[in-house]
Amino acid sequence: MSDLLKAWYLFLALMLLTFVLTAFVGSPPYLLSSLVAAPHDLLYRTSHNLRGTTLSVIDRREYRAEISSLREQVDVLRSENRQLEITLERYKEALRVREFQSPGVVGTAPVVGVDPSPLLSRITLGEGWADGVVRNMPVTTPAGLVGIVTEVRESRAIVRTITDPESRVGVTVQARGGQGIAVGDNGGFVRVINYYEDEPVEVGDLVETSSRGGLFPRGILVGEVVQVYPKDPNNLRSEFLVRPAAEIQNLLEVALIEPL
Repeated sequence: MSDLLKAWYLFLALMLLTFVLTAFVGSPPYLLSSLVAAPHDLLYRTSHNLRGTTLSVIDRREYRAEISSLREQVDVLRSENRQLEITLERYKEALRVREFQSPGVVGTAPVVGVDPSPLLSRITLGEGWADGVVRNMPVTTPAGLVGIVTEVRESRAIVRTITDPESRVGVTVQARGGQGIAVGDNGGFVRVINYYEDEPVEVGDLVETSSRGGLFPRGILVGEVVQVYPKDPNNLRSEFLVRPAAEIQNLLEVALIEPL
């Protein structure tokens, strides 16, 4: 029998077998379909869960990144808001000084340094001639007088405060009259010397600037009398100790007045 004939018989046998199977087997048995469906369903559920988990992880990462970005924006806005508050405080301080002390206020400046020397009392401002600061500018706060600008650099200025031993400020006593010179004293106080009084000075009296010396506007509060020294019967002048109204060691900002 030739190979071609064998192949023909094999083909006919396969066709007959196919006819028998399709004629008598209507559908695959349930057990077989279940066995086939179970792995397919498991594979589908597994891939579906894996996809959901992956998307959840991605979403969480995106949420965390978004939250981090929002926090950074909040920090920036908080910082900008604080700077606006500080600027507003500076303007308010300048307006108070202009209203109650002198109309010649030209601006404010931050205090960036305090001289640690026990013999001197100087503070450093964070502005200089590039910002319009010049020598002999009176320096004050709403609480009271601070001192006067003595040195100016491009972005810094040195202020000799009223508690410095080299400081000299013409003063008078409110509601009592008289004239004297306030000089820096030990311990952060001011001593008024050579005071020609119209009425006796008492503890608790308020001392303010006078026109004497021509460096400070009249009427800026200097401080409160805390001690009056016994007067020499042969001397018409009196002396007393004054606690400064401005807390010089704790200053953050000061106002600058146009030089007279």
